[in-house]
Amino acid sequence: MTENNINKHVVIFKNDAVGDLVHSIPAIFSIIENKEVDKITLFLSDRSKDFIFFFKNKKIKVKILNYDLNLFYKFKIIFFFLFKQIDDAYILAPKNFFYYLPLLFRKVRFFAICLNNVNNYRRPNSFLRKFLFRYKINDRSAIFKRESTLSLQLSLCDHSKNNINKKQNFNPEISDSIKKYISEKYYYFHLKRKIINELGWTINDLKILFNKFLEFTDHVYITKDIEIDEYTNILKDHFNSYDFLTKKKLNKSSKIVFFDNITGPDLYNVIKYSKKTIAFHGMMTNLASIEKNNVLDLYHCKINNWNDYRNYRNAFYEFKPSYKGYDFSIPNKNMQKTIKKIMFSLKKND
Repeated sequence: MTENNINKHVVIFKNDAVGDLVHSIPAIFSIIENKEVDKITLFLSDRSKDFIFFFKNKKIKVKILNYDLNLFYKFKIIFFFLFKQIDDAYILAPKNFFYYLPLLFRKVRFFAICLNNVNNYRRPNSFLRKFLFRYKINDRSAIFKRESTLSLQLSLCDHSKNNINKKQNFNPEISDSIKKYISEKYYYFHLKRKIINELGWTINDLKILFNKFLEFTDHVYITKDIEIDEYTNILKDHFNSYDFLTKKKLNKSSKIVFFDNITGPDLYNVIKYSKKTIAFHGMMTNLASIEKNNVLDLYHCKINNWNDYRNYRNAFYEFKPSYKGYDFSIPNKNMQKTIKKIMFSLKKND
């Protein structure tokens, strides 16, 4: 440990998906703002590499790991701990390998988020938890309302929780490709093919939905998951489109624009400057919540039994943002019923 416990070198493990990373931002910034911390090494996953701009800070050095740790990366982490002077380490991505590090490096103080689940599941087990300096438990077996993962991580890293409602202002560079679009008044919508298919929504249903949005805004910008599938061509056939990879633009007589191959700073700026973000629960609603933007979170549930209900409810409490501009609704297979459900949210920010 460093003398007088100042000028610390802190390691943070957060090699998760982008949506999960968002829930850790307040906790990570509470560590950044700690005056005793001089240097931070932040391990992110390859899935988050396009969002490194979140952590442009002189204290931080970002290292990229693969999402599923293989043997090469495990040894790389071990050698990093062997040859660097590290004071504290925060396990904010609850992956099994990380919980064995406290056994090997006893002089490092480890702080961790641990998981409990049904059937007495524990990650890590009770033995390994003894080697953690401090930990918080995300209890997914609970049948009652519980703390969000954001709140748990913040309480692990910052007892005061001063950052829980703090708005972060990230300002990635606005590319020439996006400048014209974000100067307009628009809603942003993200399409998840799997959920659209489960709901049975057709392209005509989506047109009805988007035209309803246009009663409250001038334009609608849409994106989809990155997989190349039939929806790419369907969207390009019916709406304007711009491909951020090829810079190819298609103009049609529509106020709806499909953005293809958009990621990183461009995607963030589209979300940041939207009048409202409307998306199925996940990465996009989480990104919008960073700056407390207006969000309509479409929370799709398939509930067939008590366990389904408990799992969805627990996930809702675990990941739900909490601020004035956040709304949620459970979409219906019938588009007209869905529109009736979301009208309150659409009118609220008009």
